[in-house]
Amino acid sequence: MKFFDVPQIELQHEVLVSMCNKLNADVKTRKSRIAIYQQIDDVIAFTRLHFSTEELLMAQSGYPEIETHKDKHQELIHEALHLKDKLNQIGEDMFTDWFNHWPFARVLAHIQFADKQIEEHIVQKQLKL
Repeated sequence: MKFFDVPQIELQHEVLVSMCNKLNADVKTRKSRIAIYQQIDDVIAFTRLHFSTEELLMAQSGYPEIETHKDKHQELIHEALHLKDKLNQIGEDMFTDWFNHWPFARVLAHIQFADKQIEEHIVQKQLKL
């Protein structure tokens, strides 16, 4: 599934979606909490790298909504940082149901809509990044 026409960002989106799919599979198959915690940490670390790359591209291209987009990034990271706490609070059964609604809806919506605006800006400016 192609979300973005900037190759570096497109590759990162593919990796991020793949990592979320793996995390989702681990949650559904009830992997150990340690395995799920590690997967959450990996997703957060990669997401931070990805957001840094995107924010650099936004700055280089003069994207006018950079601060709003950066705020969205911070919201997603903040929510992701609480995944382990959520698992501990509600237990595996409820977490599995809850988890199916959070990451994919939020992450995919961000990629498909918010990131699409950056792509359109870069294409409109005819930038070679």
